[in-house]
Amino acid sequence: MSKIGIIGAMQIEIDLILDQMDVFEEFLFAGFPFYTGTLHGKSIVLTRCGVGKVNSAACTQIMVDRFQVDCIINTGIAGSLGKDISVCDMVISSDVTHHDVRKAQMKNLFPFQESFLANQNLIELAKKACESSDLKLTYHCGRIISGECFVSESHLKENLIQNYSPACVEMEGSSVGHVSFINQVPFVILRCISDNADEEASISYENFEKLAASQSAFIVNEMVRMM
Repeated sequence: MSKIGIIGAMQIEIDLILDQMDVFEEFLFAGFPFYTGTLHGKSIVLTRCGVGKVNSAACTQIMVDRFQVDCIINTGIAGSLGKDISVCDMVISSDVTHHDVRKAQMKNLFPFQESFLANQNLIELAKKACESSDLKLTYHCGRIISGECFVSESHLKENLIQNYSPACVEMEGSSVGHVSFINQVPFVILRCISDNADEEASISYENFEKLAASQSAFIVNEMVRMM
């Protein structure tokens, strides 16, 4: 049986999935909680990695090494960087990259990738889950960028748009994709939009954080059900 790894940064991003799981065992490695069990009859490893790229990279590597997962789905929330991408829309990663690492460094140093491509089968499954869910969510497929900061300034937002042509920005997805790539594990990053990555971002984030996190987790739940 295939084993599905699911990663969320914060507890609210995994609560819905954890509530639906039949949990068999709980583990704690390097401070990260890992829950093993089943969801819709599928073998699942669920974890909370904490905020930021270093945390998510460490957690992803532990998941690969300790649990030998066959694919990884990263669920969470993000700030919109697309004019047609609104709060509570879903973004499915086409690829992911670090916006706080120079492109030349990405290209010329190991693992010699300017970005990391998400698995096409997982992308299509995520699209199908969005289309078939009762939530009737609007979804977009595009580049997700990550860095060690919460983007809440218009000048930074415009710079990121100009340099990367991304759909959204957050703080974990690129490192999950990076670690998945070097371990040859298929992955996809899912984000529900909580804010517009501008001066109103903090207020919007507080208002929509829980809803956005729950909607992203719901789509992951649908994906597992459809596998």
